[in-house]
Amino acid sequence: MSTTTFDTLATAHSLESAGMAPAQAKAVTQAIGNAVGSADTVTRADLDAAVAGLRADMASQETRMMRALYTVGAALLAAQVAAVFALLRLLGG
Repeated sequence: MSTTTFDTLATAHSLESAGMAPAQAKAVTQAIGNAVGSADTVTRADLDAAVAGLRADMASQETRMMRALYTVGAALLAAQVAAVFALLRLLGG
């Protein structure tokens, strides 16, 4: 996370130029400055790092799921082969 800079003097002058009373302009500028200064802003680098972490987690989960799928598939195949041999034995073949 990073902090955002806020030019309070320029903002106050802009508000005064727009017709706001100097005391009001100062109060509004302080309120905006406090809100901006206390907020955590997310940069592109922050988002990229978060996305990279999520992608790594997803790849790891995909690997575990595929391993489980192959294990279940192998178990089902073994059961089918055993069933075929049991039928052949039962039918005398």
